[in-house]
Amino acid sequence: MIQTQPYTVLAEIYDCIMKDVPYKKWAKYILKLIKNFHPKTKDILELACGTGTMLSLLLKFGFKVDGLDISEKMIQKAREKIKSENVNFFIADMAEFKPDKKYDLVICLYDSINYLTEEEKLLRLLSNVWESLQNGGIFIFDISTEYNSIQNAIAMNTKGKCDDYKFVRRSYFLRDKKLHINEFEIERDGEKFFERHIQRIYKISEIENAVEKTGLFKVLARYSNFTFSEGSEWSERIHFILKKIEL
Repeated sequence: MIQTQPYTVLAEIYDCIMKDVPYKKWAKYILKLIKNFHPKTKDILELACGTGTMLSLLLKFGFKVDGLDISEKMIQKAREKIKSENVNFFIADMAEFKPDKKYDLVICLYDSINYLTEEEKLLRLLSNVWESLQNGGIFIFDISTEYNSIQNAIAMNTKGKCDDYKFVRRSYFLRDKKLHINEFEIERDGEKFFERHIQRIYKISEIENAVEKTGLFKVLARYSNFTFSEGSEWSERIHFILKKIEL
């Protein structure tokens, strides 16, 4: 079995595996957040944009969008999905990247922040996002919680077939280490591949302490599960809305 980096072989079947994710609902929720917190938004950068599904929806809403992902294969799929010369794609680590232009809004969705397993990387990300935003700009991101890992890890164990590929997904939570692991075994034409995805499960206080430590953002809100109710440790997903502080 060949071990590959996350989102290498998985990129080939990612949209198939994620077909039940309510992307349209997610996009409409982001649109509501934009109207509530930064209605003049025009330019959006999505970090960890994956295969570009969210970008394509935001593009239909009339926004100017760019996308960034660490996986060349995922960006390749995004380019195939969004055939527009007005959309820029960047292949880079979201904790290290600094774009040439500034945006009204930066988003990082579907618990991609959880892939930052070290606080130092989270702090660098916040600093780079601050650099990427216009004055008064907004950063919207979400995290998956410990409650979600405890409640749903077993349900994430799946297997199936996507075109010529077969896959098995194993999901488990290392509670003592606060790490959620997703392992994928993928087979095509008798060749087998293995990917391990590691996410750190942050507490709300850890995120807010990191934000405070940078001194670069004000936390405007933290919402629970696509609602406008305050998020807590009992939420499965928490959406954070940060505003850039002008220094």
